[in-house]
Amino acid sequence: MSRALALAALCAALLGCEPIGPIPGGELSGELVTSYVADWGFSNSEENLQLETRPADPYSVNVWFVASGPRLWIACARGVEAGWGANMIADPRVRLRIDGKLYERTAVRVTDQAEIDEAIVLYKTKYDYQRDPDEEQAAVLFRMDPR
Repeated sequence: MSRALALAALCAALLGCEPIGPIPGGELSGELVTSYVADWGFSNSEENLQLETRPADPYSVNVWFVASGPRLWIACARGVEAGWGANMIADPRVRLRIDGKLYERTAVRVTDQAEIDEAIVLYKTKYDYQRDPDEEQAAVLFRMDPR
């Protein structure tokens, strides 16, 4: 089997699985949490969460996130150019997995500058991250609201 064919087969197999590092996956598994989350503080020690988009044909990725009280945000630096960003615009129903637990959410695109600024401060604090000015035009911030 050629290397290219073997790589293609591996990628196809992984798409049916959960995300591994930067490689996207499919449907996430875990214990579904149905209660309201009043404070996402328990998640602050996690570097990444797994985000599942496109419920009809699940697509999942590992992403950075920030949270404060009952609000949790995910920034997509490439905006709708990223497949998962476009997926959330097309269908905002998503699932998050944090520490093996699943949370069904609705991805709401944030346009309020004060809320965006709050999330930026949280990203800078958690990840020591400075936005690339070239990415600012494409970046999209999503708040993960209850369904």
